[in-house]
Amino acid sequence: MMFSRKDFLKRLLLLIAFPLFSSVAKAENQPNPRKEDFDVIVIGSGAAGLTAAIFAAKKGARVAVLEKMAVIGGNTLISSGILNAPDPERQKKQGISDSEELFYEQSLQAGQNKSDPELLKTLVQNAKPTLDWLESIGVKFKKRVFQVYGGLWPRSHYPSISHGRGYVAALSEECRKLNIPIITNAQVTEIVKDGDKVVGVKTLHKGKEETFFAKKAVIIASGGFTANLEMCSALDPRLAGMKYTGSPSATGEMLKIAQQAGAKLAGLEDIQCNLGPDIGYVHRSGFHLDVTRHILVNNQGERFVAEDDTRDHIRDAVLSQPDKVVFSVVDKEGFQNLSSLFQQAGILGEREGEHFSAGTLEELAQKMKVPVDNLLKSVRLYNEAVDTRKDSFGRESWMLVQKIQNPPFYAARVKMAVHYTMGGIAINPQAQVLDTSNHPIPGLYAAGEVTTGVHGTNRVGGNGLLDAFVFGRIAGEMAAR
Repeated sequence: MMFSRKDFLKRLLLLIAFPLFSSVAKAENQPNPRKEDFDVIVIGSGAAGLTAAIFAAKKGARVAVLEKMAVIGGNTLISSGILNAPDPERQKKQGISDSEELFYEQSLQAGQNKSDPELLKTLVQNAKPTLDWLESIGVKFKKRVFQVYGGLWPRSHYPSISHGRGYVAALSEECRKLNIPIITNAQVTEIVKDGDKVVGVKTLHKGKEETFFAKKAVIIASGGFTANLEMCSALDPRLAGMKYTGSPSATGEMLKIAQQAGAKLAGLEDIQCNLGPDIGYVHRSGFHLDVTRHILVNNQGERFVAEDDTRDHIRDAVLSQPDKVVFSVVDKEGFQNLSSLFQQAGILGEREGEHFSAGTLEELAQKMKVPVDNLLKSVRLYNEAVDTRKDSFGRESWMLVQKIQNPPFYAARVKMAVHYTMGGIAINPQAQVLDTSNHPIPGLYAAGEVTTGVHGTNRVGGNGLLDAFVFGRIAGEMAAR
């Protein structure tokens, strides 16, 4: 996947500028209606969409999934794959104390107390059952629980198959078992309503207009708008000129289509950034994902932030650095702990001059073109902080456990990139889409990054996929009723 990413992006550039369709079709005026009417139509084939389809089908509904791309998976496929969930069995073995209450409070505070309390409570209460369900359908996780970048606590689970490939494989296999068709190259252009009720969608399917009717409900699970950089920079001018970390399919046209169907949109200005490749490069290192194993330094070789802070705070700290360019530094163990795809990205990135490796820190500093003495001092002081469990930048003591000391050493040149959109379609805990008066729109549900309210202004690292699975399940079960 990493070898073909550049070509993949080129092939899909046209989708970024795909025109936004906004009219709402009337059911009685549809040309060439399909003979096969479904009970539930799901828009999107990422974690939220496939999960929704599975649980709707398990409730007896006849379901179809519509995917605008030629391949399924969306952002889930190329995500880090990390999932948060308190897990007493795994955590106890590592001496980690956790609870749903702590998970809730940390997530609420990270989002500046602007999450919908009921939505967040639903997320937290369903975290462990979601982990159990994923394992029941064949998704395997590594035994070690850790704290992901922006995760705030060691409750993150890493799938054994790197990135989101294992999720998509398991979910699509469940769809096959349940005879759920996944129709690709089907771009939804309009939401079909009969009076106040949503009864289907109109699409461009392989270039031809085609209508899919839903006897019970439509579920929007189309993802966010991180690839719509024009929209992102208009909402937050600091994002102008940034790259994005996800799929080119995340262009956000369903937001406008849903709005024209009466849906309430909120929080669109809350856009999360994450560390990604510098402008002109394509390989994302992932060196920063395990907070215990890396430090961040600026182009003077100096630390400037607590690496275990929230993602919005780290974003602001990086954007305040000269040239807005920083380096993530790890040692041999930090590199070997990465997934195979992130290791591959590191090797490919080194060939192109965006990643660096060396047998000594002095040599690494020279390759990074930062002052040697400064980098040596930064690493020395950090290692001393590990010994004393006290960090001058405020890193938590439980994140001071791994020294950077064993060669070879690695560094990745990184900038902030658009990563996740917290704003979108307003829903209630039953995943029903709300109108501007906060009333449910009959027959319309939504789940995943296309929605708003779960994360407040800032998403905790590891909560994104959890959101997709939890509310995908709820949306599917509710829609089937």
